[in-house]
Amino acid sequence: MKNKKAWGVIITLGLLVLSKFKFVLVILKVLKLQTLISMAIYLWMYALIYGWKFAVAFVYLIFIHEMGHTYAAKRLKLPVSPAIFIPFVGAAIAMKEMPKSAKDEAYLAYMGPVFGLLAFLPAFPLYFYSEDPFWALVIFLGGLLNLFNLIPITPLDGGRIVAGISTKLWAVGLIILLGYSIYNFSILGFIITIIGAMEWYRIYQQQKNLVKEEKEVSSYITTNNLLREHSERASVGNFTYHAGSFKKDILDEQLRETFDILNKVEELETTEEQDREIIDEFLLRFDEQVHKIKNEFERKAAYYKTDNKTKLKLFAIYMGLVVFLAASTYFGNSIIMESEEMKRIME
Repeated sequence: MKNKKAWGVIITLGLLVLSKFKFVLVILKVLKLQTLISMAIYLWMYALIYGWKFAVAFVYLIFIHEMGHTYAAKRLKLPVSPAIFIPFVGAAIAMKEMPKSAKDEAYLAYMGPVFGLLAFLPAFPLYFYSEDPFWALVIFLGGLLNLFNLIPITPLDGGRIVAGISTKLWAVGLIILLGYSIYNFSILGFIITIIGAMEWYRIYQQQKNLVKEEKEVSSYITTNNLLREHSERASVGNFTYHAGSFKKDILDEQLRETFDILNKVEELETTEEQDREIIDEFLLRFDEQVHKIKNEFERKAAYYKTDNKTKLKLFAIYMGLVVFLAASTYFGNSIIMESEEMKRIME
C-alpha cells in the first residue's frame, strides 16, 4: 500500500512539473539530439540486462551528474558539447576551451558530484515512507557512481578537484584505482589508470619545461630591452647586426617579413627617416611577440598555483562529498543485501 502511495506522489509531482510548459521547453533545449539518441541507446541496453526500473534510475543519476558539469561550465562561460552517453562506460561532456586555472577546473569537476548527490537525496524520504528497496538501490547507485568519480586521478572528477590542492595527490588516486581494477578485474579501471598515469607524466614534463621556458622568456625580455636601447644610438647596420644575434624561432610570419626587410635595408635607397620607421616597426612587432610569449608562460606557470584558502576550501568540499557519498553507498548497500529482489537485480 505504501509503495502505491509513494508512486502516486511521484506521478502527481511529475504531472505538476510537466504542466509548466516553459520548463519543458528548457529541458528540450538542454537535451540536444546527440544526448537524446545516446541516452535512448544507453537506456535500452541497460534495460535488457537489469530491467527498466534500474535502467531509468541509472540514466537519471548519470544525466543529472553531467548537468552539474554543464551548469558549472556555463557559469564559467566555457563552451562545452552536449552530454554523450557511452554504454558500460558512462557519459561525458567535452570542453571546447580549457578553464583559466586549476581552481576553475576544480569547480567544474566538483559540481558533477554535487548535482549527483542532489539527484538521489529525494530517495531517502521515499524509502523511509514506502520501505521500497528500489529507493535504496537509487541511493546505492547514486552514492557509488559519484564516489567512484571522486577517486583523485585525472580524468575522473576527483583528480581535477585535487589538482587545485596538489597534483602529488594523483599518486594516491593511482594506487586506489589500480587496486580497485585488480580486485574487480575492471577493464575500464585499468584504462583510466593508464590515462591517469599518462596525464601525471605530462604534467611532470610540463613543470620541467617551465623552468627552461622561464630562462628563455627572460632572455627574450633582455634582448628586447637591449635592442630598444641600442636603436636609439646605433646606425641601421649596427642595429641589424645586433638584431641578428637572437633566436629567430620566436618570430611569427609577419615579424619575420619585417626582419627580412631590416636585413636588406642597406641595399635599399632609403632615407634616414625611412630607416627609422623600419626599425620602429620591427621593435613594435618584436615587443608584441615577446609579451605574447611572456603572457602564455605566466598563464601556464600560474595554472596549478592556488592560495592556501582555496586549497582548504577544495579539500573541505572534496572530503565532505567523499564522506556523505560513502555513507550513502553503505546505507543503500546494507538494505539491498537484505532484499532478495534487489540482490537478484544487482547480480
